[in-house]
Amino acid sequence: MRAAPNRKFVATLVALLVALAASGVAFFLSQNASGRIGGEMAVQKMLWLFYAVVLWLVLPGAVLFDARASSQVRTAYATLFALMSLRAVVEAWMLYVTHNWSPWYGIGHDVACMLVVGLGMVRVARAGGHRGRIDRWLYAHLGITVLAFVPEIYFAQYMLANFNTAGVAAIYFVPDDPAHRVVLRVTWTVVAFFTVYLPVFFWGWIFGAAESRDTVRG
Repeated sequence: MRAAPNRKFVATLVALLVALAASGVAFFLSQNASGRIGGEMAVQKMLWLFYAVVLWLVLPGAVLFDARASSQVRTAYATLFALMSLRAVVEAWMLYVTHNWSPWYGIGHDVACMLVVGLGMVRVARAGGHRGRIDRWLYAHLGITVLAFVPEIYFAQYMLANFNTAGVAAIYFVPDDPAHRVVLRVTWTVVAFFTVYLPVFFWGWIFGAAESRDTVRG
């Protein structure tokens, strides 16, 4: 049976992604023009920040409203959404209020998320919640999401080794500087992958065939 995605759901998701992209550009321009705490950022770092928010907040939140997905899959995404929402609030406070953020916090949270989401995938598999067409797309995407923490850990370690990330003179972003060309090239590689992957995933998830569930709550 062919899935019939709710148009309101799709339109809302697209509008959210467009608004997020516009906010990312505005943040990038502001960060590089005003001398704000955190320092200048390279364009590829802005793109990675956009994809990270999509991967770890927007998509997990959206899946919660997809009634075609199994309850086990939605639970796994709900756990990821809760973990990343808490991180967003705590890190924003540490970055811009108390100025005491350390990459170690991010690394620890990344590892914890990999373990928790990985365990969630095991539970989904044992419960058979990954067998429907939509569930298979979402289950595979959970695996990609877990792997996305690997470059994020590398980026955090790079910040730890090369920048001061605490205090009013803290640096939070890698600037567009030849001295950082290796990490920036890695970032371009990661960005290029998700630029190709995410549209494919969106199409498969939103318009893929569902075997038993054919509506999206909206």
